[in-house]
Amino acid sequence: NVLNSVNVSATIVAECLKKSKVSSVNRLSGLFEQNAGRMGEFFSEEKGRQVPGFLKTLAGHLEIERKEMLCEMNTLAKSIQHIKGIISIQQDYAKVGGVSETCPVLEIVEDVVRLNMVSFQRHDIQFDRNFETEEEITVERHKVLQILVNLLRNAKDSLDKVDGNDKVISLRVFRCGDESISLSVKDNGFGFGEETQKRLFQHGFTTRKEGHGFGLHSGALAAKEMGGSLFGDSEGEGKGATFTLKLPIQPLVIEE
Repeated sequence: NVLNSVNVSATIVAECLKKSKVSSVNRLSGLFEQNAGRMGEFFSEEKGRQVPGFLKTLAGHLEIERKEMLCEMNTLAKSIQHIKGIISIQQDYAKVGGVSETCPVLEIVEDVVRLNMVSFQRHDIQFDRNFETEEEITVERHKVLQILVNLLRNAKDSLDKVDGNDKVISLRVFRCGDESISLSVKDNGFGFGEETQKRLFQHGFTTRKEGHGFGLHSGALAAKEMGGSLFGDSEGEGKGATFTLKLPIQPLVIEE
């Protein structure tokens, strides 16, 4: 998603340069060079009298070009910084693959948000945070990241299926009793019916044309491996959906 943003900005800058009026400066310079020995006479002629007005118009065009390219270059710079952040997050998570660690649950959640925010902005999606706890949790961070990134992506895809500008995704983090934390992703997108709900976590099942049916299935397995669960709910097609990841605050200890 963020690479798409980089591509858009780079394309706009390239098109702006192709259509630039800066070549008119060269033509004007050539005109002055041709009349170098008779500048006073040249400016008294019809063509010469048009030069001040031409320069004023040209300056206006070039200033507009400058502002447009500065705007896109700022966007490009922000996207590159975002890419650096994503790479940093991925490297951090790669280092701890397969290892449980204790960390604030919101630390993982904010990483997930940073990975998706550019995409939400590009699709005009309102993102609501509802974080009710800052509890520390002992989990395999990369598995939680994998599950939440997939849930947010699915929510965005669901919103793409509906018309209207009021597109909202909510991420809620809350305590469940004394031993668990739930992280729920809610959208006001397409939703699903009872038959789809029965098959949500089956391997290979998908409602997306380009989907493979691995995301929710692997997410449910990862949640189970951490002693938690993943489940989805919808009131029906056109009524949005909520997916909830429930995790124990401390991993289960199996006594031998």
